[in-house]
Amino acid sequence: MNVLPWLMITPLFGAFSMPVISLLGGKFREHWAVIVSGLTLGIAAKVFYTIWKSNEILVYTLGDTNPIGNGVKFPIRIIWEVDLFGALLALTVTFVSFLAILYSLEYMKHDTGLDKYYALTLVLELGMIGIVITGDIFNFYVFLEIMSIASYALVAFRNDTWEGIEAGVKYMFVGSLASSFILLGIALLYGQYGTLTMAYLAMKIAENPTLISKVALAFLVGGLLFKSGAVPVHMWLSDAHPAAPSSISAMLSGLVIKAGGVYAIARIIFGIFNPGLHSYLKAFDMPALNLNTLGWIIIFFACLTLVIGNAMAVVQNDMKRLFAFSSVGQIGYILLGFGIGIVAYGDKIGEIALTGAVYHIVNHAVIKGLLFFIAGAVIHQVGTKNLNELSGLARRMPFTTLSFIIGAAAIIGLPPLNGFASKWLIYESSAMYNPILAVIAVIGTVFSLAAYTRVLFTFLGVESEKVKMVKEPGNAMIVPMLVLVIIILVMGILSWQISDKIMLPTAKMLEQLNGEYIMALLKFIGGG
Repeated sequence: MNVLPWLMITPLFGAFSMPVISLLGGKFREHWAVIVSGLTLGIAAKVFYTIWKSNEILVYTLGDTNPIGNGVKFPIRIIWEVDLFGALLALTVTFVSFLAILYSLEYMKHDTGLDKYYALTLVLELGMIGIVITGDIFNFYVFLEIMSIASYALVAFRNDTWEGIEAGVKYMFVGSLASSFILLGIALLYGQYGTLTMAYLAMKIAENPTLISKVALAFLVGGLLFKSGAVPVHMWLSDAHPAAPSSISAMLSGLVIKAGGVYAIARIIFGIFNPGLHSYLKAFDMPALNLNTLGWIIIFFACLTLVIGNAMAVVQNDMKRLFAFSSVGQIGYILLGFGIGIVAYGDKIGEIALTGAVYHIVNHAVIKGLLFFIAGAVIHQVGTKNLNELSGLARRMPFTTLSFIIGAAAIIGLPPLNGFASKWLIYESSAMYNPILAVIAVIGTVFSLAAYTRVLFTFLGVESEKVKMVKEPGNAMIVPMLVLVIIILVMGILSWQISDKIMLPTAKMLEQLNGEYIMALLKFIGGG
């Protein structure tokens, strides 16, 4: 049985049934959210294992047996096409979302309107899953908007504070502008080529690479750089993450800017504007797109992002704002890996860079989820996120402090933790392609080290009045933090095995040296 539909049905049903379940009481509502999210995680794990084991891309259509259509002149079909990259992101999204909902049981218990909170959280999860499994570019836009609207509402969920309202409005304004760019790019592609199926679009663009396709690509990448929080269009992120509840901050930083940002950029470039296909066409002096320029543009923004994001983190007094700017910096590393993967396409350097980028998406989701859970624990127990008031916290919250040390060391890239392997691959490919890029990447890490060292010294400092009566939070908050600490340690110990067995095959499937994404569609049509 194809379980792909259940990956969408489960969170959708969970979200829309939440108001009814809430009538039975708060405990039923909370247990329902955990059960739905846990089931979605199990389905995502099944999808990932199936694709990883078989090395086959899953294709599923809704609305027609044929994703291209049989004489139908308008795109009524919905197609899901899931490769190892999409499956890995789906697994990451559902795993961190499950822990965020579990964490919310205690963290959000003093808030009101929790039926809306849990429904929106499941809708947010649904939107991200839809983005990473769809094979239809308009369907991608629909799920991007579902994810975005849920994000806007959750950022402003605590609307009794001006900070939340202001951040939500700013996020909505910037997000709407980015969505307009993306929709315009999609409209240009559909107007030019008459299809919305990504793999089929790749074939059509290769047959006739027009100026319109280049303009569409510019709009798509520009809009998605907004969504990913890249410098200089990162202004929304540094406000949205601190204002949101910490459970949602973990999802925004660990998942939203990945699924709706860097993942989407990689999927559109490698899935629709296939560098390998156009390199092949150029070799025979046929009309083709030159994606090297795009690769260097992404590298430029990557370098800007990783330096400025990490540098801005150093000067923050708000712990969540510091973590938010750190997320901007880490997006820079991921973009650097993808950029080198484009300009060095087909070479060993490009393969290493893509492997590092894919690996760092997963590592950063896990690490930043932990760090925002830690920030939430501190806010929940102490009542402040101002570093100037948190001196000496380590004596009162030793587990939280130890978790922070592990998370901070991992995000900096210290061995033997999981962040080391992905950053090393990005450093290695940067040094092999252009040593200046490696130097810039290291400079970003130095700023990151300074930012997190400052927080650690604060926690280990002289005890302030604010923390004298503080204790650790309850188990519902401790357990998700502990799980992520264990995952960071295990992934660190097994980092190179994970790289060889999972991340490298994922990068190769994304790279599409043999046009796997297109061939999966053609095979499906032939079989249908």
